[in-house]
Amino acid sequence: MKSLTAYQEVKQKITEDLVRGRYPMGQALPAEKDLSKELDVSIGTLRKAVDELVAEGIVVRRQGRGTYVAEHDLKRLLYYFFHVVKHDIDKKVNPKVELVSLTSATANKEEATKLNIKEGSPVWRLVNRLYLEGKCVMIDQITLDKKRFQKLTRADYVNREGSIYQLYQMQYGQTVVRSSERLRAGLATKQHAEWLGMKPHAPVLIIRRVALGIQDDPIEWRVSTLNTDQHEYFSELIA
Repeated sequence: MKSLTAYQEVKQKITEDLVRGRYPMGQALPAEKDLSKELDVSIGTLRKAVDELVAEGIVVRRQGRGTYVAEHDLKRLLYYFFHVVKHDIDKKVNPKVELVSLTSATANKEEATKLNIKEGSPVWRLVNRLYLEGKCVMIDQITLDKKRFQKLTRADYVNREGSIYQLYQMQYGQTVVRSSERLRAGLATKQHAEWLGMKPHAPVLIIRRVALGIQDDPIEWRVSTLNTDQHEYFSELIA
C-alpha cells in the first residue's frame, strides 16, 4: 500500500478532528504556527494540507481572519449544489422547497448501493417540489440512511432554518462537502407531469446525485426530475 506524504498525513489528521467534532462548523482552525507546532510539521507542509481542504470545500479562508470550517448557508448551497436556471440566464436564485412526503422504508438495491448500506436497511424517503418564480420546475426524490438521521421528523424538516444541507450539518453532524452527479434524458411520470405542469411522458432531465461527506462517505442519494421547457442545468467550472 502506498504510504502517505507528510502533507497528506496532516490533511488526514485535520479531517479526523473535523469528523470527531473538535472544530465545529463556522469555527476557526488554530493559527498556523500553533497547528504546525501541534502536528510537528513545517508551515509549508501545513499550508499544502489546508490548501487541499479549501479546494475540497471543507474549510474556507477568510482574508485577514483565518481558516474556518465551512458552513452550509443558502449562498453556499446555491453556488455549489443548485444548478438550475432559466434559459439563457446565468444568475441562480434560491428555489422555494415544499416537502410532499417523508416516509420510512427499506433500501432497494439502487439505494443501498448509492448509500453504501445493505439492501433492506431502514431509510427515509423524501419527496420535494422545487419552485422558481412560483412555478414548480423540479421534483427531488431523496433517500437517507436512517442510522445517520435517526430522529428526523417532518416538523424538524419543514421548520428548519436555512437549507437542507444546513439541517444535516447542524442537527445531525453530517457535512456535505461535494456531490457526484450524472445527467440523463427521461420521461415524466404521470404524477411528476401533473406537478410540473406537463403532459405525461413528456421529456425531462433526470439528475442523479450522491452527496458526499468529509471522508467521501455517501450521505444522501437524490434523483431530481427537471422540466426543461423554460429551465436548464447550469454549472460553472473554475480552472
